[in-house]
Amino acid sequence: MCLTSSLVAKRRYAFTLVELLVVIAIIGVLVGLLLPAVQAAREAARRMQCSNNLKQLGLGMLNYESTYKSFPAAYYVGEPAGRYNIQPMAIGILPFIEQQNLANQYNSSVTPSNDYGPAGVANVAVISTVVQTFVCPSAPSAQGRIYDGVLPAGSLPGLARITWRAAPSDYTVPTGVRGQYANLAYAAYPGGAGGDRHGVLRATVFNAPTTSKIGDITDGTSNTFLLGERTGGGTLYSGTTAVTLPAALADLARSNGGGWGDALLGENWIAGTIGNPPTSFPEGPCAINCTNVRGRAFHSFHTGGCQFVMADGSVQFVSASVDGFSLCSRVTRQKGEVFSNND
Repeated sequence: MCLTSSLVAKRRYAFTLVELLVVIAIIGVLVGLLLPAVQAAREAARRMQCSNNLKQLGLGMLNYESTYKSFPAAYYVGEPAGRYNIQPMAIGILPFIEQQNLANQYNSSVTPSNDYGPAGVANVAVISTVVQTFVCPSAPSAQGRIYDGVLPAGSLPGLARITWRAAPSDYTVPTGVRGQYANLAYAAYPGGAGGDRHGVLRATVFNAPTTSKIGDITDGTSNTFLLGERTGGGTLYSGTTAVTLPAALADLARSNGGGWGDALLGENWIAGTIGNPPTSFPEGPCAINCTNVRGRAFHSFHTGGCQFVMADGSVQFVSASVDGFSLCSRVTRQKGEVFSNND
């Protein structure tokens, strides 16, 4: 009798197959509900790190301006005997973002290029070093985005084709606004596009004194971009989809200015593109998150927009749906536009 009672008790406490399946189904539902929340939390952390990077870079540029009484050039082109000296913006701010060691290894009298002798090759080793301050963790892996850059022959008078290797920067210089995007943005503005459409940083070409300082930002430092997000590296994107280019356009990705030590990072006049652009990347009304092609748009892997560091050191998130006039007004430093910050 006792043995029978024991067996009955054991049967009572055992799970049936149906019960196990129900439990597994419930766990699956809970995981399905929790996973988006976990992913959202991770993206929030990545976005915050990205914002902190921009903040650090912005403060580095402001400290540079305080030290040298001007911002670094968006890029520098000198003309020593026999060849050009082409220098990127970011080298100058390395000491101000705790990268003095890299700065010490760099020779600013020589273009970072595989074609410019041992000193040029040594500079390439510097700019192909991943610097995490330039990398947004929301973007694809930094190590996988080290790319071979190229400046095609004839880009400057008499220039032979030069090559280098660069580590990525997910932040770019907004040099100015132009083309279809600027024309659409300023169509209803008194006087049309006209006037000054330049950003804070300016290029120095053949030693022309074209750098700018805080006092040149008459539109207000809290209203003007210093840097904005644009996913770097040698991969071009339509939205967040990587684009495979035909062979005839292979150099487009290699000259995209996606590296922190790539001088082309500073040649980025925003002309916009169309939504979901084809590989020709035509100019158009979209300037945030449609593509990362240099001279077209800002770009990130955040949902809904991009982050920017302003000339006062603050960081703002700007919606992808922002109107063209408001975005252009933040790029220009002294055009005098009046716009709303409510994006």
